[in-house]
Amino acid sequence: MDGLYLIIYFSIIDIVKTLTSPFFMVLFIIIFFENYKLSKSKYCLSVDKISPIFTSLNSTLYGAIGGVITTVLLIYLEVVVVPMDFFYILFISVLLSFINTRFMCIAYSGSLICIINLILGFPRINTRDIMLMVSTFHIVESLLILLNGNGGKIPAFFERKGQFIGGFNIQRFWPIPFVIFIGDGLIKPIALIAILYYGDYTFTYLRRKILISSMVLLVYGFLLLGLIKVQTLSIIPPLFGIIGHEFIVYINELREKNRIPVFTNTNRGVRVIDVSKSGIAKDIGIRTGDIIVKINEITVNNSKDIEEIEYLNNRNWKISYFSNKKGLNTKLYKGNKKSLGISVVPRGLY
Repeated sequence: MDGLYLIIYFSIIDIVKTLTSPFFMVLFIIIFFENYKLSKSKYCLSVDKISPIFTSLNSTLYGAIGGVITTVLLIYLEVVVVPMDFFYILFISVLLSFINTRFMCIAYSGSLICIINLILGFPRINTRDIMLMVSTFHIVESLLILLNGNGGKIPAFFERKGQFIGGFNIQRFWPIPFVIFIGDGLIKPIALIAILYYGDYTFTYLRRKILISSMVLLVYGFLLLGLIKVQTLSIIPPLFGIIGHEFIVYINELREKNRIPVFTNTNRGVRVIDVSKSGIAKDIGIRTGDIIVKINEITVNNSKDIEEIEYLNNRNWKISYFSNKKGLNTKLYKGNKKSLGISVVPRGLY
């Protein structure tokens, strides 16, 4: 156990140093820019202002934790990562990202560089260790999704069959600084940085979606690890790396396409998609998915109705809403003058 503690200790020191390096600063700016674009999306229905800098710092913190876990797993699996091999992967990831952001995933770049090597014999890399690294990163990513995937949620509206429905976009970028140890006699630690990207969406409740995504990715990572460990044909793990990942994406999109959406409009009232942390709705117990029927005895059917009521706002509110758990509720609010603090699914029949 003393050896494990020392590995974790020195890994943390090297990771902290890496977080102040110019290269990391460049990656952080890229992540900040991506989060900024997401926060300015015209489809965003978030009530509270999304802070790109806070989102980026939060993902950096969890990424650093993921980096320590990655370092321990790579040492446990006896993975020898050559820095130049990793830079090949990083270069291909950047190129693939211009095609689609989700292709930044190491499942594509790592597997592709291995396939190129096995077919052409170039570049000279250790395909087994690279695929072990791919499986390790996906095991770590599954843990990060479970722990921090919720931090990348963005309430949004989508168009389906001529009607607007509500849902959540999930976009998360984790910079993963990890440490490798090289050398025969005098072992020297070297810190490298990877980026893990989790992009998803759902038309139902977010917690269940994140749990399923995490478990599926964990199974994918262990299946890939198993294929490597049983010493199959060298081409099989990288092929599974790409095909298996694409299969996950395909099944996910198919399930969402055929799933009955939760956040739809109703004949009466408005469906809540997001609740502010500091609004009246939060104080009286309104939650995502609830349907607000009346405010101060006035029937509401769209966001404009709510805006007009808020314009005449006083310190006394009487709100009737329907909850799947508690049924029809009527709550009173008397207190400081503040906003209702909700966003609702827009009506989009046309």
